[in-house]
Amino acid sequence: MLSFILMLPFTGIAQNLITITDSDLEAGETYVWTSDNEYLLDGVVFVEDGAELYIEPGTIVRGGTGQGNNASALVITRGAKIFAEGTASNPVIFTAEEDDGTLGLNDRGLWGGVVVLGYATTNNPDQKQIEGINELTAEGDDRAVYGGDDDNDSSGILRYVSIRHTGIAIGDQAGNEIQGLTLGGVGRGTIVEYVESYASADDGFEWFGGTVDGKYLVSAFTSDDNFDWDEGFRGRGQFWFAIQGGDEAGRIAEMDGSATDAENTTPFGRPIVSNVTYIGAGADQFPFPSGDGNEALIFRDNTGGEYHNSVITDFGSEQGLAITIEDVSGENTFDSRTRLEQGDLALKNNIWFGFSAGDNIEDYIPQDFARTYLTSPENNNQVTDPMLRGIDRTQGSELLDPRPSAGSPAESGAVSLSDNWFSNVPYKGAFSSNTNWMQGWTALDEKGYLTPVSFDNPNLITITDSDLEAGETYVWTSDNEYLLDGVVFVEDGAELYIEPGTIVRGGTGQGNNASALVITRGAKIFAEGTASNPVIFTAEEDDGTLGLNDRGLWGGVVVLGYATTNNPDQKQIEGINELTAEGDDRAVYGGDDDNDSSGILRYVSIRHTGIAIGDQAGNEIQGLTLGGVGRGTIVEYVESYASADDGFEWFGGTVDGKYLVSAFTSDDNFDWDEGFRGRGQFWFAIQGGDEAGRIAEMDGSATDAENTTPFGRPIVSNVTYIGAGADQFPFPSGDGNEALIFRDNTGGEYHNSVITDFGSEQGLAITIEDVSGENTFDSRTRLEQGDLALKNNIWFGFSAGDNVADFIPQEFVRTYLTAPENNNQVTDPMLRGIDRTEGGGMLDPRPDEASPVWNAAQSLSDSWFTNSSYIGAFDGRNWMQGWTALDEKGYLNNDLVTDLEEVGYTGPEAITLNQNYPNPFNPTTQISFTLPSSENVSLEVFDITGRSVATLVSGVQPAGTNTVQFDASNLSSGMYIYRLQSNSLTITRKMMLVK
Repeated sequence: MLSFILMLPFTGIAQNLITITDSDLEAGETYVWTSDNEYLLDGVVFVEDGAELYIEPGTIVRGGTGQGNNASALVITRGAKIFAEGTASNPVIFTAEEDDGTLGLNDRGLWGGVVVLGYATTNNPDQKQIEGINELTAEGDDRAVYGGDDDNDSSGILRYVSIRHTGIAIGDQAGNEIQGLTLGGVGRGTIVEYVESYASADDGFEWFGGTVDGKYLVSAFTSDDNFDWDEGFRGRGQFWFAIQGGDEAGRIAEMDGSATDAENTTPFGRPIVSNVTYIGAGADQFPFPSGDGNEALIFRDNTGGEYHNSVITDFGSEQGLAITIEDVSGENTFDSRTRLEQGDLALKNNIWFGFSAGDNIEDYIPQDFARTYLTSPENNNQVTDPMLRGIDRTQGSELLDPRPSAGSPAESGAVSLSDNWFSNVPYKGAFSSNTNWMQGWTALDEKGYLTPVSFDNPNLITITDSDLEAGETYVWTSDNEYLLDGVVFVEDGAELYIEPGTIVRGGTGQGNNASALVITRGAKIFAEGTASNPVIFTAEEDDGTLGLNDRGLWGGVVVLGYATTNNPDQKQIEGINELTAEGDDRAVYGGDDDNDSSGILRYVSIRHTGIAIGDQAGNEIQGLTLGGVGRGTIVEYVESYASADDGFEWFGGTVDGKYLVSAFTSDDNFDWDEGFRGRGQFWFAIQGGDEAGRIAEMDGSATDAENTTPFGRPIVSNVTYIGAGADQFPFPSGDGNEALIFRDNTGGEYHNSVITDFGSEQGLAITIEDVSGENTFDSRTRLEQGDLALKNNIWFGFSAGDNVADFIPQEFVRTYLTAPENNNQVTDPMLRGIDRTEGGGMLDPRPDEASPVWNAAQSLSDSWFTNSSYIGAFDGRNWMQGWTALDEKGYLNNDLVTDLEEVGYTGPEAITLNQNYPNPFNPTTQISFTLPSSENVSLEVFDITGRSVATLVSGVQPAGTNTVQFDASNLSSGMYIYRLQSNSLTITRKMMLVK
């Protein structure tokens, strides 16, 4: 049943209201819900096995009014996926049908909530149906069943999502409420970050087993528990915030182990949580809230778990306890005290303060064994005021500010965890003193609870080398910008933390006055942005108008470590070696610790680098230089844009890298040297048409003998390398006459990759060094000895010619690549769009649905690599969105593969899709499109739920204008979308059927 009602929601924007019933969604189908509509869930709606639901930023989904069996909810079943991805300023909102913008924290239980089910393990002896909706599915209907044996299972993505006014009872059974967000057997392949549960009549979040992780979670004003885990949950959590209302509250965190009476089923629950801020209902308020909120934390039913670097404060109830740990007497019993004593339950480096039970620790931690544990010096818990800036529960007051004040003991003192999933930050609790990541997307912000934090006019702070000292900790925050005045060294023992959204600028200067940031051996950098709020390193001159030709405006970022290289002696790093005197080892790299950590670079964009440092010719710095960096360092989601030298260069070391972008460099996009042995996956590079080197230059040893060890042998999978254009003329300057070159006795591996669109005077796909003579060392030897491998890759589009002998002239290379066992293909990868025009919105390296990349990947034996079914760096999602210069400057086509937004394309040789005529229509209309040349295209029609209702064209169509007639006699009135898809792009338009 679909209905259309013009309404004025609380956003103030007129929308179509589309009613969705369970029968509207079918297994195996793809649906797209767009922000120009609102969606009303009529009853419990299941997204069934194999189906995918995409929800655009800014979309509002409402739970319909109804009680019992007529209550509404959205359930993502096992095998289905949801991609609800809002942004920091434009979230996806799930709320009640009644929500007109005036509802508050007491308006709970108006609809069910969101339920996600997966195939990850639980400790239930048998599979169960999920709490809340189990009454609505009959025996043999497994849509409510959760759990399995795949802890890496993915149910999709929830990012920047606000879920409001949930917790209604479903069915006839008492206490059968749904949480704000229920996660049943959900695997760690699912992404849950920046998700809020506001005003739930049950829990805010509840995990039933599974392994899914969660960052940046908010649970506010629930009637029951804010966070609740059960049945062997073993995920990780960081940056969780919860606040209880003064009227009604459960525990702020209820941690349960097994649902069985025996409580000894495995796996035992043991989540690891760090950097939470939990605020109770008010230590000084009276009357106390109703509910069982007589403790902040409770551990029971044999659960383990860990809390680190957290703030727990302001709890008021008749007992007002900080913590209870289940302690069951008798033989053969299983309890959480046992987990504590066996090391499976840990509470370390936390701040506890403000409990109504009393000021003495015996008052609010009455269990002697728990008090002994928490006060033990090695566990480093503190009873002290965290000095939060403001605690308030009044809508519209703008007085809630959970950031620590200046001088707070929470500003520093956090202890890093060994698991690199966790962001390393110096502060305790969920917030730094300068940033409130809840702004812009939460109900707490929208409804005026939060104190505004404005970064519209950041202070520009100049940093010179003398400002940073060895062994110190520094935090650069997003309310400032930082200007590097010259080369700045973060020295041995120092740690530099850079908040999401921070901009660091390289000062203008030449030669010895040029600027750069150098992380020396023994120092660490933690530059951790987010998918929508990256850390940006750029030039002082960058006012937003700089483009791909504006290269070499400052140095770049250099990270040095103690991992091995194949240099016989320690060296100073290229680029800054002129600036350090003899005996000054700040430019020295390499050592004997391949597990060395130099910190984390995540969601970082480095722009307009590559200036020459000092007086020596060719002494440029890359966008990111990694010298002897060890595998303990995290490098992922990092971009180098418009570098006058290389995009990335590795000098030895073992550091891995995922999701790397190198765009429009003057020299090589990716370059390895001196025995580099890291791993890489999901790398993207594109060359500019003006100037380019090789897209990947792989070198082995820097010595003349080239036989020093360890030999270079990185393993790389799932790259997409796009050259400067196979058909363009004139060709770009530079030595970009091959896509890949292997030399100086390097080995290495490339798997599951796409190499395409290379134009130069030679236009070669690959060159492998082949040196004649005795006692020589070359990369051909590495190939023949199995240390160099190129398998299961696609090669296409080289200006040298269409025959493999043209673009792979070395006979031994051609023999290797065309051998059946190596499974390389010369075929069009059918990328959706290759373009180098800023603002053009036409660069789209994702494969077309007819591309040969799908289901063609071969898995690697190393578990570090993410198993993907596709060749190349992208599937139907573009992970470059939101944080790269390529996205910010409008190169990217950001439509979902399944997206149905209206997009226009222009140009003399462009494919065009015309508006249908007549429009509105009844019951027939004509649709025309123009092709510059004969091409294989499809033309489909979709209804407003995203379901395909007609295929009008499928196959090769002639050049020129093609016209087809669409007959909608069997369809009901409403808006429809038609989509033209070619090998290179997708265009969609909308039309209205009125009967």
